[in-house]
Amino acid sequence: MPASQWTPQEARGAAVYQANCARCHYPTNTHSLHGPGLQAITKVPSMPSGAPPTDERLTDRILHGYGMMPATSLTDSQLQDLLAYLHTL
Repeated sequence: MPASQWTPQEARGAAVYQANCARCHYPTNTHSLHGPGLQAITKVPSMPSGAPPTDERLTDRILHGYGMMPATSLTDSQLQDLLAYLHTL
């Protein structure tokens, strides 16, 4: 979805993504940077780990890390904004 069509929450989530995720994950393709690309991550049947990409699973991965991915400290509102943004990819 183009940035011009984002809701305010999705736009805030894009800023959270840029600050915390962009150095390791591409948002617009599935190629690996340091972690997997996140294009359509909420629309695929399973994440690279094989788990379904539910908001609960994504929240767990974001807040607690997984494998080489470190845990990320976010407020509840930052997390909700980030999840909204991930749904636009």
